[in-house]
Amino acid sequence: MSDLELVQATLAARDLSAASAVARSELGLAPGFPDPELASFAMANEVLTLGDTYLEIVAPTGETSALHRFLAGGEGGYLLAIRVPDTAALVERAAAGNVRVVHRQDFQGATITQLHPGDLGVMLEADEIPPGREWHYDDWSVPARPPGASAGDLLAADVAVGHPEETAALWAHLLDVPAEHSPGAGNGVPTVRIGSRIVRFVPHPGTGTGTGTGRRGLVALDLRALTPGAPREITVAGLTIRLVPAGEPVPAGESMSAGESMSAGESVSAGEGAS
Repeated sequence: MSDLELVQATLAARDLSAASAVARSELGLAPGFPDPELASFAMANEVLTLGDTYLEIVAPTGETSALHRFLAGGEGGYLLAIRVPDTAALVERAAAGNVRVVHRQDFQGATITQLHPGDLGVMLEADEIPPGREWHYDDWSVPARPPGASAGDLLAADVAVGHPEETAALWAHLLDVPAEHSPGAGNGVPTVRIGSRIVRFVPHPGTGTGTGTGRRGLVALDLRALTPGAPREITVAGLTIRLVPAGEPVPAGESMSAGESMSAGESVSAGEGAS
């Protein structure tokens, strides 16, 4: 399958075990699985199965890890990974839009392209998956989402940027899709639909003032709530995760309050492998 789709979100933590334990406990998920490819980049990870989508947690394992530079600004959302039908065409559109490619590699038949967070607000990984597969892990032995899990699939992501309209337009150009607006104040929240899921672009607290120390980059995720009474919002390693009950619309994104630590998009951590 090669249709455009948002498949995976990644957060960066200083302590992989601690962050993973919080995520599993709060979301009712099974222990995840590692991607051995990351060891060559001095990173370790745990990938948690949400259903057809995944939540990944990464942490540095050595002094050479590029994650240290990112984590100097605080833990938080690190990367969004999408499936695309044609990475060559995407790279051409990236060049036309002055979006920098920071890493490319072939991995088990897939073509992986990572794009600069300074241009897009967050590191974006665009992966062309071979025919007959939906994602990298299709032929891996991975744990399924357990019965009774509180959280299901990824619905939406919020990316906090200085210029939401312009950034949404750049993503739309890059992915060859229209820019939209989710319900919200004024004209709504600039949004790009990636398959059945959405990315919303929200202002960070310094927007328009040149001040403020709020978090930039990937600041929140919406997941489908699967059990009545599940917590409506949790925080895992600086990333807000909202659980949206079935039947409720995905809420409009909100900018983060001032005073939260900056944790995304300020440095390049190329070469994360297939995650």
